[in-house]
Amino acid sequence: MFTNKKGCTIYEKTTKNRENTYIRHATGAVYWEDSFGEKSGKDRVPENSALVIISEKSADYLPKADDKIVSEIILDERPPATAMTILKVRDFRYVSANSSHIEVTAE
Repeated sequence: MFTNKKGCTIYEKTTKNRENTYIRHATGAVYWEDSFGEKSGKDRVPENSALVIISEKSADYLPKADDKIVSEIILDERPPATAMTILKVRDFRYVSANSSHIEVTAE
């Protein structure tokens, strides 16, 4: 699998005592593709997103919607303000031995 980042950090969203808390997970090498655009209309609001492909060998945690993701490995226990929110996760770990991966779309 082609990779362009040494890894990424995923913050698993959990709730403890009615408050959102995060559990930090670091991955191995990933493919990260940023997409920049804007919505049509008068406002022209930015609409930036990212596609992240994580090899099955690099992942020790299966992300889920509403988790946070950062394009580098960081040691902070809380996600930074620049962290993106995961919108969709597609699991392709059972496709074949050579192409097993997880696709994450974040915004």
